[in-house]
Amino acid sequence: MQKVNYPQIYQKITKGLSPKTKEIFSRRFGVKTGAPETLEAIGKTYGITRERVRQIEEVGFSFVKKQNKETLDKIFSDFVAYFKEKGGFRKEENVLDELGGKKAKPYVLFLLTLGEQFSRVCEKKDFYYFWSTMQDAQTRVKENLSALVSEIQKIGTPFSKKEFFSKLNLKPEFTESVVASYLEISKKIQETSDGKIGLIDWPEIKPRGVRDKSFLVFKKHQKPLHFTDVAKLIDQLELNFADKKTYPQTVHNELIKDPRFVLVGRGTYALSEWGYEPGTIKDVILKVLQKNIGPQDKEDIVKEVLTKRLVEKNTVLMNLNNKKYFEKDSDGKYFVKKTQTA
Repeated sequence: MQKVNYPQIYQKITKGLSPKTKEIFSRRFGVKTGAPETLEAIGKTYGITRERVRQIEEVGFSFVKKQNKETLDKIFSDFVAYFKEKGGFRKEENVLDELGGKKAKPYVLFLLTLGEQFSRVCEKKDFYYFWSTMQDAQTRVKENLSALVSEIQKIGTPFSKKEFFSKLNLKPEFTESVVASYLEISKKIQETSDGKIGLIDWPEIKPRGVRDKSFLVFKKHQKPLHFTDVAKLIDQLELNFADKKTYPQTVHNELIKDPRFVLVGRGTYALSEWGYEPGTIKDVILKVLQKNIGPQDKEDIVKEVLTKRLVEKNTVLMNLNNKKYFEKDSDGKYFVKKTQTA
């Protein structure tokens, strides 16, 4: 889109307005301060109702549109082309940034409000403020956002932008630019700093507390970690406020209480979803023997236990030789002593 001098255009098209109407526009759209004011705040200054301010505003709009049709038609045509490229809608913050830059946001906001083909949809629990050229924009966006959230829920884990179209069953209208517009206005879908997309109630996307932050660390590194290392990695990922340090003992205390984590060695934890199991080595051996039919070879037992716990082979053998729980048959294979249960 060709660069436009919006401040200059604003001065030109509002030239014939009364000083009072100009001042109301200036305050309403934050022309001088960058901070738009409410109808009520402006009304208090003049000792008039918010409805009277609205009436003055509407009369001013009508005058500007009638006197500057050719100029406005060209601007509105550019705006329509912009929205078409974005899928028919765009988050308000981004619209003002992309069209107005740092200095011309108030003027773009004024022009969008002036154009009848542009509608501003107020923020709701599922999405942020956005502007659109679509009919029934709020209904359509709400329905499509709901469908997007449902599709992402089916996947269950964060994924990259590259995987977006291969993983989700999307309507043909969901082009890359349309998806970008939905992602930016959604309050339920979020992209992480490393480019992963998911739902904000997933700990990998928006971790809450030490447990979720630890979970994110394990997901990122994909290996068992000592709780002191987990504390350091939480801080390295900048998951806390700048002046807040994660204490190792806090991590240890939280991990041991959460079933998502398993203590697999001295101070070393892993995710239970990786196949690691809680309990003592003796407990793990009991489970291994009880799930298999018949006595088991020593090496097979050791091999399976080591997939579930980070211990030395000799530690497994020492526990296996506990005659209170385990016995050997004539072939030297192990089985659970009949008086014992897991």
